[in-house]
Amino acid sequence: MKSKLNKALKDKDFSELFKGSGISFILRFGGLAVGYLLTLVIAHLFGAKGLGDYVLAITVLRLFTLLSKIGLDTTSIRFIASFASQKKWTSIFHFRKQVVMILFFTSIISSLLMYFLAIPIADLIHLDDHKYIQLNAFFVLPMAFFMLHYQSLRGLKRIAEFSFFYRMSQALFSVISIVIIYQFTQDSKVPVYAYLVSVIIVSCLSFLSFRYWLKNRSDGKESAEKEIIRYSTLLKISIPLMFAQSVQFIMAWTDKLMLGAIDTPNVILGLTTNSSEVGIYHVAFKLSMFAAVSLMAINSIASPKFAEMFGKNDMEGFKKVVHQSTKMIFWATLPLVIIFFIFPEFFLGWFGDGEEFKIGVTAFIFLSCGRLISSFSGSVGNILQMTGNQNIYAKILLFGAILNVALNLILIPKYGINGAAIASMSSLIVWNLSMVLVVKKKFGFYTFYIPFIKR
Repeated sequence: MKSKLNKALKDKDFSELFKGSGISFILRFGGLAVGYLLTLVIAHLFGAKGLGDYVLAITVLRLFTLLSKIGLDTTSIRFIASFASQKKWTSIFHFRKQVVMILFFTSIISSLLMYFLAIPIADLIHLDDHKYIQLNAFFVLPMAFFMLHYQSLRGLKRIAEFSFFYRMSQALFSVISIVIIYQFTQDSKVPVYAYLVSVIIVSCLSFLSFRYWLKNRSDGKESAEKEIIRYSTLLKISIPLMFAQSVQFIMAWTDKLMLGAIDTPNVILGLTTNSSEVGIYHVAFKLSMFAAVSLMAINSIASPKFAEMFGKNDMEGFKKVVHQSTKMIFWATLPLVIIFFIFPEFFLGWFGDGEEFKIGVTAFIFLSCGRLISSFSGSVGNILQMTGNQNIYAKILLFGAILNVALNLILIPKYGINGAAIASMSSLIVWNLSMVLVVKKKFGFYTFYIPFIKR
C-alpha cells in the first residue's frame, strides 16, 4: 500500500491533486465544523422547534437576497479578476460603484417585498411569528453586500480571505453572538438576532478586507485608463447567473421550505410541528454534508486540471486526472459514510437530550446515500463546465431541481422528513448519473469508480 502511494505521488498530476485538495479539505472541513457547532448550540439551547424557526427565517432571507443580487456577486469575480490582471485599478473602482448602485436599488425593492409579504409567507411555511421575516427584511442589503465583498476578494485571488468569509465567518460570529445575547435574554428569536448581528459584522469586515487588498495590489496608484462597462452588459451577464444560482438554491434549500409548508403525518398526528421537522431535517442534512467535503475539496483543485488537459487536447491526460480525482473522492468519502450508517443515532444524539433528533435517523441515512453516489460519480459537474458543456450541465441541474420539487410534493405529505430525504437523494442520484452518461457520450469513458470494477 505504501509503495503504491509513493508511486502515485511521483505522478505530477496526482501529487498536485493530493496536496492541493488537502489544503482545500482543511478549509472546507473547518467551515462545516463551525456550521455544525452553530447547529449544535441552537439545538441544545432552543430544541428542534427553535432550530426549525431559525432555518425557515434564514432561508427566506437567503431567497430574497438571491433575488436582490441578481447574479452580480458572481459577475464581479470575472470583471475584477480581468481588470486586476491588466492592472486596471481605476476600472475596478468604477465597476464596484456601478454594482453597488444596482445592488442598493434591487435590495431595497427585495426588502420591501419581503417585509410586506411577511404574513402570507409565514402562513405558507407554518412559521408561528411573521415578525421573524419582517425583522430579516432589513438585512437583505447588508447580506447582498457581504456576498459581493467576498466574491470580489475571490476576483483579487485572495483565496484564504474568500474561504474564511464564504465558509465559516457567519457561523463563527453567529455562535459568538448567541453566547453573548443568551446571557441577557432566552427569547426564541435569539438565533435569528445572532445571525443578523453576524451579517453586519461580516459585511463590514469583508468590505474592509477587499479595500485593503485592492489598495495593497494597486500600491495606492490608480491607472489613468478606465474601462466602463455598460449597465445593460452587466445585467445581460448577471441575470442568467441568477437563474443558475436559483436552481442551486432550489436543490439546497427548497426541501426545508416545503417541509415547513406541507402538512406531514407527524403534524397531522400532533406528534411534532412543521418547525420541529425542519430543525430535525436540517441536522440530518448538515451531518450528511460532511460526506461531501472531499468532493468539494478535490473539485476546487481538479477543475483547473480538467480545463488545462482539455485545453491542450491531451485526452489521455484528461482521462487520467478524472479517474485519479474520482478514486480520491471515493476513498475519502466511503469510510465516513460507513461510520454514519453504523452509528447514525450516536451522531444525531449530540444535538439534544431524549429522542427528539433521533427521529431523523432514516433521513440521515438516505441523505448520506446520496452523498456516496456522488462520490462514485466523481466531479462530473465540473468536468462538463470546464469542457464547454455548461449548457448541458445547466439543463441537467434544472431537471434535477424540478424533480426534487416534484418528489417533495409527492413524498413529504406521506413520509415527512423521510420523504424530503428520499426526494433529495433521488434527485442527486439522477443528477449525477445523467452527467456520468453525458461524459461517457462526449468523451468515451465513464467517470465512476467502484473498486474491482473496470470502466
